[in-house]
Amino acid sequence: MATTMTPEVCIELHYPEALAFLQRHGPQAVAVVHDLVAQSRSDHGQLVVQASVRQITERLSSLSKDTVHRHMRALLLDGVLRRLVLEQTSRFEAPTYALNLAGSGISRASSADPRSA
Repeated sequence: MATTMTPEVCIELHYPEALAFLQRHGPQAVAVVHDLVAQSRSDHGQLVVQASVRQITERLSSLSKDTVHRHMRALLLDGVLRRLVLEQTSRFEAPTYALNLAGSGISRASSADPRSA
């Protein structure tokens, strides 16, 4: 199974907020968030990512699709993720989400490298 690697991305953890997020959501949810942040792009100052449970599961091979789905649902309920309603070209196209990392202690570091923007 081949997966496409993303350009180098720096994800920062800021304590104590990151510890509180980890305690509230668990390490598997943090892994899901990190995967989403690594795949995201900045759109008018907001992190936006297009990803499906299946794609995340392929990249995080240690997690089952049921585990990823459960954590995605919890992150949606908690407001960390918000599904964007965009016109899809195919019913099989992965959904697009906005990431709200405020208060999570997790951020995508800004970089001079244009690949990470």
